[in-house]
Amino acid sequence: MRDIRNFIEWLSYHPSADDIARSLVLDHLSSLGACCARIGILNSDDSLTFLGEYGYEDGEKGKTFTGTQWRAWQNDVADIALGRNPDSWSTDGQLLMFSLRHHGGIQGHLVIRFSHPVQDRANIEEIVLDYAIPLSLYLSLIGEGAKSNAVAPNRDDTGADQLTARQLSILSGMVEGKTNHELATELGFSVSTIRHETMRIYQALSVSDRKEAARKALSLALV
Repeated sequence: MRDIRNFIEWLSYHPSADDIARSLVLDHLSSLGACCARIGILNSDDSLTFLGEYGYEDGEKGKTFTGTQWRAWQNDVADIALGRNPDSWSTDGQLLMFSLRHHGGIQGHLVIRFSHPVQDRANIEEIVLDYAIPLSLYLSLIGEGAKSNAVAPNRDDTGADQLTARQLSILSGMVEGKTNHELATELGFSVSTIRHETMRIYQALSVSDRKEAARKALSLALV
């Protein structure tokens, strides 16, 4: 928790996106095997700009790709962003990607690459999420994300189309009125994981509690 607080305090000094990517890898996630980080921002015209990066040899920082271009990519990042892979992880377990949100819409993505396939994915996913959430807020506050729109969601202007299979299972349990402990037992995850995923569901649906989440899930026919 102290590490997260230090990261948030450090953001108040307005570091560059490259510095943020570098800090995430070297200062916060190196012990987990992280080797690369990239921050991408979606623009209002559906183009994608690589705002900052660390550890990538191809040096894409500052480049902008049209919506037609990046949507045609056949790689792990595009697979996750476009829902071809419903998980947050690449199939080889070496890449993790989170959506960065603003007002419930997707403003960009944080990509973390690891030097080896990750075994304890649920635990590491929770840790990285703790950094992705304040980063998302920071980008919104400084205007990097506020100028961009979501990847036009299909349901009620929310991020519902970005929910993973795991999150939809948890959401289904919410609709049935199950507790976090019951969901953890039924789905085989820790209670902590259920809590983290629940917060991501709230963020995606722009709701603040389980009742609102269940109501919106039914209204959008998500379950």
